[in-house]
Amino acid sequence: MREFEYVAPPSLAEAGRLLRDTEGAMPLAGGTDVVVSARHGKISPKLLVDFKRIPGLTDLVDLEDAVEVGAMVSMTTLTRSSVIGRWFPALASAAGSMGCWQVRNLATLGGNLCNASPSADTSPPLLVYGATVVLSDGIDTRELPLPEFLSGPGTTALKRGEILVSIRVDKPADGLLSAYARRAIRRSMDIPLVNTAVGLRLEGAIVAEARIALGAVAPVPFRSKEAEDALVGHTASAESFARSAQAAAVSARPITDVRASGGYRSSMVEVLVRRTLAAALASRPDVESDIKGGADDNDAPREVQG
Repeated sequence: MREFEYVAPPSLAEAGRLLRDTEGAMPLAGGTDVVVSARHGKISPKLLVDFKRIPGLTDLVDLEDAVEVGAMVSMTTLTRSSVIGRWFPALASAAGSMGCWQVRNLATLGGNLCNASPSADTSPPLLVYGATVVLSDGIDTRELPLPEFLSGPGTTALKRGEILVSIRVDKPADGLLSAYARRAIRRSMDIPLVNTAVGLRLEGAIVAEARIALGAVAPVPFRSKEAEDALVGHTASAESFARSAQAAAVSARPITDVRASGGYRSSMVEVLVRRTLAAALASRPDVESDIKGGADDNDAPREVQG
């Protein structure tokens, strides 16, 4: 690892100034990506600007109609938070599925989003919940819907000197059922080959609203309008879930790489969307259904990794 300077500024304005005016300056949140990338020579920062001393970035605030999560809130905190578990269970599940407990203690929600990986665990649930990001350089502040923030693999809408301050998520109206699922070579220690989050709102047995987000199968995580449209207005059933899952697979644009083929990822989209819809439905105890969900791998396609 090449030598670099390190500073932990006490204010947002000072951090923004350092990132804006210092050539080769890079932000440091949890460090689970930056440190590893620097060690392997993928990046060569001249200055690491640590956000740990900036007030408010580790706050998780329960507002009347929304929850505001500071960018430095860890995955462990998200997993254990009763507020997140109550209002955003798919986000809590995604945070809890990420890496080992040591990684979850360090990794932050802001870091996971700013890394802008197509397979980021937290992106699909935040898309389902309609999250907004709050950006600031210490002087000016602006807000963006998450789809506008994630601009491409490894790239975001952050301007030079800007920092992701917090993620604001409106509390969903009662009745939104949600769930998250991922597929990796190893269950928790790898980044997902495919991940998905869903949200369902029912009127009786009819799906009144569907939100289906996919990760790791396109340049950025995205909502599958085709999968949502295939479900809305239909009875929540194995047949309608299968149709929606097939539409999701068609909307995916996966690549082939050393971890999995595009064809395998497309097949897994169909499996995971069907499972995740079933898991969301099962989270409502008053709904009787014979739809099978859970983590059974018997219906998952197999692919031997080289």
